[in-house]
Amino acid sequence: MANSPIDMVSGPGGGGGAAAIGAAPEAFQVAAARSRWDRLWNHRLVVGFVRYPPAAFALVIVVFFVSMAMLGPYIITWDPDKPDLRSALQGPDFGLNVNAQHVLGTDSVGRDVFTRILVGGRVSILLGVVGATGAATIGVILGMTAGWNRGLAGAVIMRWADLQIALPLLLMALTIAAVFGPGLHILLILFAVWFWGPYARISEGLTLSVKNREFVEAARTIGAAPPRIVARHVFPHLISPLLVLWSFSAAILIIIEASLSFLGVGIPPPTASWGSMLSEGRQFLHRASWLAMYPGLAISLTVWSINTLGDRLRDVVDRRQYL
Repeated sequence: MANSPIDMVSGPGGGGGAAAIGAAPEAFQVAAARSRWDRLWNHRLVVGFVRYPPAAFALVIVVFFVSMAMLGPYIITWDPDKPDLRSALQGPDFGLNVNAQHVLGTDSVGRDVFTRILVGGRVSILLGVVGATGAATIGVILGMTAGWNRGLAGAVIMRWADLQIALPLLLMALTIAAVFGPGLHILLILFAVWFWGPYARISEGLTLSVKNREFVEAARTIGAAPPRIVARHVFPHLISPLLVLWSFSAAILIIIEASLSFLGVGIPPPTASWGSMLSEGRQFLHRASWLAMYPGLAISLTVWSINTLGDRLRDVVDRRQYL
């Protein structure tokens, strides 16, 4: 009689079958672990950043500035606002000296430049990230509402968004600062409230292009509520362009904050800010060029890195994956 499938697996005596069956779960676990690792390594996000050197370098820069801005002031013992006139305008030593105290030198009143760059980075990155996130939240909600419900409310929302886009944010920031005075909280509120127009415009246009698609009509047919349809079927199509816009917005807000602080209407002294450090360094370009060079380099690297990450995210997070 022909061997049964169990006999063929077990072999003569049936002992091999028990061993094979006992070893099968372990083999399956190893294969599943390797499969998960392969999927992770071949994931488009990993491929997009690890295998693209500029994006990988930009990611390292952003992680460095964010981590140092958040943790640096608590690690370094120097007070960023404490003057020391005996150490005024000391040049940078880059840590080559064993007894080095000021890696990037000191400013005109003896404050440590490296510590102030870290504290200024915390302020600038906070304003850029929180301001862009707040503007994105307001703009996406209002834009999707205007695109889904066409009517008077949608028209009012989009006309207000057009007004915001038409008026430069820097001009509005100068006006608000002149009326209410400089301050971190004022800039945060201004950035979130007066920068949602582009997000609303993009969200409204993409919502209009998706709301009549077949899968949205199918969701309506089975009785899905509009909030669920918008969140599950419409919003995923906005992720790719919104990520790019968010990265550019964060970079723009960092530049605007630096510009306002450079002009003296941004972050009030003695709080460190990259823009105020640039303004101070301008007076010592010939005697102490490091006062302006290092804050300017920090702004340039941060803005370039955020823009590079946004461009790469646009490439790897493609909207077609949701179709």
